[in-house]
Amino acid sequence: MRRRRLLAKRVVSLAITMFAVWTLNFVLFHMLPGDPAYALVGTRIPKEQADELREKLGLNKSIPEQYIIATELLLQGELGYSWFYKKPVTEVVMERMKYTLLLVGVGTFFAVLIGVNLGILAGSRRGGPLDVTIVGSSLAFYAMPAFWLSMIFLMIFAVELDLFPLRGFTTYTGGDVSGWDTFKDALWHMVLPVSVFVLVSISEFVLMMRNALIDVLTEDYITTARAKGISPRNIIRRHAVPNALIPTVATTAMFIGWVVTGVIMIEIVFSWPGIGTLTWDAIKQQDYPVLQGIFLVVTLTMLLANFAADILYTYIDPRVNI
Repeated sequence: MRRRRLLAKRVVSLAITMFAVWTLNFVLFHMLPGDPAYALVGTRIPKEQADELREKLGLNKSIPEQYIIATELLLQGELGYSWFYKKPVTEVVMERMKYTLLLVGVGTFFAVLIGVNLGILAGSRRGGPLDVTIVGSSLAFYAMPAFWLSMIFLMIFAVELDLFPLRGFTTYTGGDVSGWDTFKDALWHMVLPVSVFVLVSISEFVLMMRNALIDVLTEDYITTARAKGISPRNIIRRHAVPNALIPTVATTAMFIGWVVTGVIMIEIVFSWPGIGTLTWDAIKQQDYPVLQGIFLVVTLTMLLANFAADILYTYIDPRVNI
C-alpha cells in the first residue's frame, strides 16, 4: 500500500512537470526572432501573401489563443501540423525517432557492456597501472566534444582509409535489393556513429562500476569471504560484482533518456536521419511545431527514463524510497 501511494505521488509529480515543460516549451519557441511566413516562402513575397500565409498557419492569433489551441491538440494526442513538411508533427518526429533510438539503443548496449567490464577490471586493481590506464583513457574520451571526435573518425576511417561510408543510414534508396544486403549496409553505416557514441559515453559506466565495486570490497561480508579462503577471483565474480551492479542497472534507464539529446551533434556530423538532423533542419526552416514536438518528445523520454530508474531502483534495493 505504501509503495502504491509513493508511486501515485510520483505519477502526479510527473504529470505536473510535463505540463510545466509544455508551457515553457511553447512560450520559448514563440519568442524566437524571425517570421515563419517569410522563412517558408521567401522574403520577397508581397505583404498580402505573407498575411494570408500567417492566417492559414494560425500565426495571426494571439499567443494565448495559439497556446489554448496547441494544448487542446496535445490532449487529443496531436502535436500540430508541420509548416515545412506539410504533414502531422507526430508523423514527422516518430519517423526520425526510430533512427535515433536505434543508434542510442545499440550504442548504450555496447557502452554498458564494455564500460561495466572495464570498471570491474579497474576496481579490482585499484591504484594499479591498469586502473590508471582505464580511468584516464575513458575520461579523456569523455572530455572530447562529440562533434570533434566524429569529424576525426570521418576524416580517418571514411576519407583517408575509405573503410566506412561517409554519411547516411544506408546506400540503397530502392530497387531490387535483398533485405540481407540492406541490413548489412545499414550495419556498416552504423559503425562510426556508434563507435563515437560508445567512446564519449563509456566513462560513466566505467567510473560507476569501479567506484561501486571499490565500496563493496570494503564490506564485512567480503572480509568474511576472504577469511574462508575463497579465491579473489570468485570473491569479485560471485560476491562483489552482483551487489556493485545495483546502481549501474538502475542508472542505465536514466542514461538512455539523457543521451537521446546527446546524439544530436553525432547525427549532424554523420548525416544520420534521426532527431538531431531533424532539429537542425527545423531550426533553419523556423518550423516551430516540429521543434516543439521534438523537445516535448525528448523531454518526455527523459522524464519517463528517470521515472523508470526510480521505480527500478526500489525493486532492486527495497531500502530506497521513491
